[in-house]
Amino acid sequence: MAELPAGSGGIRGPAQVPELPPSMRDRVPFLLFRASQISLAAANQMLAPMGLNARHVGILTMVTELAPMTQKALGEALGIDRTTVVTLLDELAGMGYIIRQRHPRDRRAFLVHPTAAGRDAKVAAVRILDQQQRRFLAPLTAAERVQLASLLKRIQGGGDS
Repeated sequence: MAELPAGSGGIRGPAQVPELPPSMRDRVPFLLFRASQISLAAANQMLAPMGLNARHVGILTMVTELAPMTQKALGEALGIDRTTVVTLLDELAGMGYIIRQRHPRDRRAFLVHPTAAGRDAKVAAVRILDQQQRRFLAPLTAAERVQLASLLKRIQGGGDS
């Protein structure tokens, strides 16, 4: 993995990572996992001054850009287990970023709505994540960044959109 520029938000360079055995060096799923870990750690570090992490921002993004969603739908969309979703929502509610209201057609479910402060926090957090993405992908050319995004979308079954 390439060394990233100084001040890259805590992203570790190869000097701090132990040598990988030959059977792992070129194993794409492992490399994707490792890159994901590095990116997530940097994102969380950069979001920390706001009191947020990447999962918080994922929830805020879903409920501000799509529509109010149930806790269950949020967990399924973001791949977060039910207990963790409740904890994250409790934290966001405590910060005044979301409110939960009973679902009008299912009294057992809650719809998660962003507050005005939550919408503002999401905008600020996305700016931070845009900066983190630029730092993380700095070793790639602009064309390589587009190609990487396209390939990852294809692997996930999302096409080339």
